[in-house]
Amino acid sequence: MGKLKYIASRAREMDFGNILHLAQKVSDRSGKNKYLVMLDMGWCGLRYQAGYTDYELFAMERANSKQRKTYVTRGINDKLVARFNDKDLRHIFVNKDEFNDMFSSFLHRNWLKIYPKSADADFDAECGKLADFCAQQTKAGKTEIVAKPRDGMCGKGVEMIRPADYPDSRALYRYLQSMGTGLVEELIVQHPEMNRLYPNSINTLRMVTINNGGKISLVIALCRMGNGGRVDNFLNGGLMTRVCLETGKLLYDAVNAENVVFERHPVTGTVFRGFQLPMWERCAESAKAAAAVLPEVGYVGWDFAVTPGGPVLVEGNEFPGHCLYQLPPHTPDNFGVMPLFEQAML
Repeated sequence: MGKLKYIASRAREMDFGNILHLAQKVSDRSGKNKYLVMLDMGWCGLRYQAGYTDYELFAMERANSKQRKTYVTRGINDKLVARFNDKDLRHIFVNKDEFNDMFSSFLHRNWLKIYPKSADADFDAECGKLADFCAQQTKAGKTEIVAKPRDGMCGKGVEMIRPADYPDSRALYRYLQSMGTGLVEELIVQHPEMNRLYPNSINTLRMVTINNGGKISLVIALCRMGNGGRVDNFLNGGLMTRVCLETGKLLYDAVNAENVVFERHPVTGTVFRGFQLPMWERCAESAKAAAAVLPEVGYVGWDFAVTPGGPVLVEGNEFPGHCLYQLPPHTPDNFGVMPLFEQAML
């Protein structure tokens, strides 16, 4: 019944123009007939709960049935979320102020909630708090603060702000309200080794955990880096590759959202494959410790940055994006990562 519901929901959402476009892309790279590709897309949707975007993104045309069974597809990812994550508690991860309150011991930085104009808050008092917050950052030698929307995703709406550019805290507070800011945070200073990858963004580790009744597993880890911008998000121009869970070394060349493969970072020249992430054991331990805080939300993608003092939690994702798990350059044997999830669920 679950599979039938998934198929019905996907049928309602289908964009046939996009299906044709993706089928043509697969046909161009594989030499297979476009309409046979579309039929195979449909079969993979029925058999493996793979969306047509899954099919193109993971290059499922190259995989046989044994290999295809190992992919975490959209339908399977939805099931993992439904199984492990209490829907009534997911708001804690969506709303950044609630998240920061819940996981404050993992942040290792200061932050301040910004109230909207409609809120019943003392504007003068809140401006005073903002002035104190900015003064603390200035004293620490930091000229910028990080402004985030309360419920933004994928780095959207995040802005680096120089408080010195505003005449006073009242003007800055009004600007923050106008742009829909939910909170401001202290700027993270990352580890020098992470700067070797790319120094102009905070390069984060996506650490995916499953809390299965108290048994906590780090299932997969990814390293994301900026590439010419201030954010490392994969869908906003960043690069990404997988991490070896045992050693903390980068396993493969990096890839961008257009499936362009990079042996070296195009800006810094750093070679990806074999790069040793700093403080890896502490990062893995921190992700597992965070996963123990709210066991009712047991399937989470944690984003950690690495500073000279250790790992710091940036955010948690209660609906981890499975599209990053199995990109073709990171699955050279055509097998997906579902066995890693199955081991965590034993």
